Amino acid sequence: MNAREFKMNQYKNAVLLFTVFLFVPLNGYGKQLNFLHIIIDDLRAQGLSVYGKKTMETPNIEALASTSIIFKKAYINIPTCGASRASMLTGLYGRQDRFREYTSRLDKDAPETVSLPEYLKDNGYQTLSFGKVIHTKTDSLHVWSNHPWRSGLSDYRKAENIEARSRNSCITTGACAPSGLGKAPAFEMVDEADNRYPDGDVSDAAGAMLESLNKMVKKEPFYMAVGFVKPHLPFAVPKKYWDLYDSKSIKVSEAQFKPKGAPLDAWMKSGEIRNGYTGIPAVGDPWENNLPEELIKTLTHGYYASTSFTDAQIGKLINSLDNLELASNTVVILSSDHGFSLADHALWNKHSLFNVATRVPLLVRLPEERDAGSVEGVVEYVDIYPTIVDLANLRLPTHLAGISLKKNLYNPELPTKEAVFPRYQQGDNVTTKRYSYSAYFGRGTSSRKMRGHMLYDHLKDPLETINVVDDSENADTVLKLQTLLLEHITQNDPKRVLEISDFIKSKF
Repeated sequence: MNAREFKMNQYKNAVLLFTVFLFVPLNGYGKQLNFLHIIIDDLRAQGLSVYGKKTMETPNIEALASTSIIFKKAYINIPTCGASRASMLTGLYGRQDRFREYTSRLDKDAPETVSLPEYLKDNGYQTLSFGKVIHTKTDSLHVWSNHPWRSGLSDYRKAENIEARSRNSCITTGACAPSGLGKAPAFEMVDEADNRYPDGDVSDAAGAMLESLNKMVKKEPFYMAVGFVKPHLPFAVPKKYWDLYDSKSIKVSEAQFKPKGAPLDAWMKSGEIRNGYTGIPAVGDPWENNLPEELIKTLTHGYYASTSFTDAQIGKLINSLDNLELASNTVVILSSDHGFSLADHALWNKHSLFNVATRVPLLVRLPEERDAGSVEGVVEYVDIYPTIVDLANLRLPTHLAGISLKKNLYNPELPTKEAVFPRYQQGDNVTTKRYSYSAYFGRGTSSRKMRGHMLYDHLKDPLETINVVDDSENADTVLKLQTLLLEHITQNDPKRVLEISDFIKSKF
């Protein structure tokens, strides 16, 4: 028996003990639904066939979408890992003093708020976490019925890359990523089995838990969150997923340049990839695309391959569920935590208010046999918490900032909300079905003053290449969006004071 098999046997034994001690015999399902919530790191909507032009091979997401409600215009609220997940799981918007960084924690930024898994646990649900769900491993452990399960496998398979990524390598070589780990390549392709990588390991463990839940005599309702890390950097996945694509014909971004008229504040340094991995040029001048064309192709190829790898893990997990009796009573939700720039606007990673970083997938499959459908109105990830609670037929907590989308699941033609509100650092955004407007504010004593802003018309310019905020024909649109944004900030960040005369004004 190898080390991994021993670990899995230990885990299965723990599950059996959990079953014996916590459950008494009782035939049949409870009245409440189960929830399988799949959370994918860094997955953008752009490039998925269910969201338009296809650039990535994702047959399992496509299969899930064929029996799901697809929210075509879903947006995250903060485009960085920890903050986005904290916002989604608490149902709260970010503010200037809450959910700002990738290291944001629920128990630090919102210690008095009852999170989604905690609320479900308090109402009789088993709450289970596999993989990367809450960003920090030690954050809010009390909200789960079992200790959160994470893989101990390395992102890499090559020994030299594993060593290069280690903390010891940082100490001995001085080549350090911002995390304090060593620097290693941004991509790797090795002919290895899926379960020799963390996400394959997670899929196996989550599937084993589903089988154990199915065997329980008393089938208590559960909320199981399963977090897959890929396509997050490094793009290190089995070679067979790289081989799904012809490297010579990889489709790269069509907009690898600064949008015309974009304010400087909309640019970011892309520090995650530039400072964390070897072989990546250091940051250049603002809006400078200083990566060689072949490297851009390889990194794009790696992102696509990593997405296909996670798609395979999703397929394995959904197949595990669908072969069990549990499937008839389980809602499946697929979400991301933010999008990702692949040289779009000369940027990499997330951390921006451009559509490629804020627009994300959101699929919901109900257990009953229903036709697939699409919701065309805008929704945001703070709506996930109230939707799950509403589907569970529980009272909605009063602190929730979002709205339930339950009605849209049963009638996709119904309208959603007028606008959604992503934000990042000093930037605030309001997005409607047609427009995206972002305003950037100063820091410290200048935080009241707007430093720059931008408007994109997604009907005419879906790739956001021309900032039309100063066009006279958009004056009324700008004023309306500014008013919506100010109302949102006033309601959700009441300590924040903006000089309205500098914010809501027409230049025309």
